[in-house]
Amino acid sequence: SLLDNGGKHGYEIMRELKTKTGAHIGAGTLYPLLYELEERRLVAGEWMSPTRRSRRVYRITDQGEKYRDQSFYGIDKLLRSSVSNSNH
Repeated sequence: SLLDNGGKHGYEIMRELKTKTGAHIGAGTLYPLLYELEERRLVAGEWMSPTRRSRRVYRITDQGEKYRDQSFYGIDKLLRSSVSNSNH
């Protein structure tokens, strides 16, 4: 997942999404999604202020990892079922 290897700020997430999927997701889409995930405690954001402007760095929470793992398991199960049914 995008946040598995430590925290990332929004621009890093947008850039990585573009690299991995080819999809361009703008800040107007990404940040509301990150805020929603934060409210649901699936990601945690922390303000970092090195010498430059402050940036909010996001990381996946334990609850977020569980949710992700359950979701992938459910999708995998659904796909396997679909493939199995289409072979009959």
